Amino acid sequence: MKARGFTLIEMLVAITLMALMGVICWRGLAFVANQRTSIEQETTELAQLMRAFAQMDTDVTERLPDIAVPARATTPELPLAISIGADGGGAMLEILRTVSTGIAQSAPVHVLYRVDARGLVRSTGKDEVLVLPGVARMEVRVNAGGFWLDSGVVNPSAVRPFTRAGALEIVVSDRDGTRYVKVIAL
Repeated sequence: MKARGFTLIEMLVAITLMALMGVICWRGLAFVANQRTSIEQETTELAQLMRAFAQMDTDVTERLPDIAVPARATTPELPLAISIGADGGGAMLEILRTVSTGIAQSAPVHVLYRVDARGLVRSTGKDEVLVLPGVARMEVRVNAGGFWLDSGVVNPSAVRPFTRAGALEIVVSDRDGTRYVKVIAL
């Protein structure tokens, strides 16, 4: 009579194959968990970036009209409520905008975007808020007459268009050198 069942060798081979499959599956699950963590971090950073650019867009959209702004020395292509200056972290963007103070009432507010050691900061006369952490540099260019003009660089011999600016290009760079660009229509 012949014994029915598996030999010891067959059992060891089966156990070894199951252990190998378990290790492969474990590594796959660890990889998925690591990717999920990095995707969540990137999603958070992207949400912060989108909020910062949306705030800039809102500030530019709600700027004071040229007729309500006193004359001041700005780039001739820009509206009077917007000025761009140089800073250690690239450019500074100043916007004169309106803020609602009550029913059918509004007041002008100076909004200044600049880069400091923490990142991109939005400051008004009384508040200073870190809008986008980790930003190392901000650059602003102006589109006027089909040309992109670098801000903060005054070259008297350069030909400048006679038309008003149609858009602002805002570029923020993080400490890793990654650049993010937003074009805001004026």
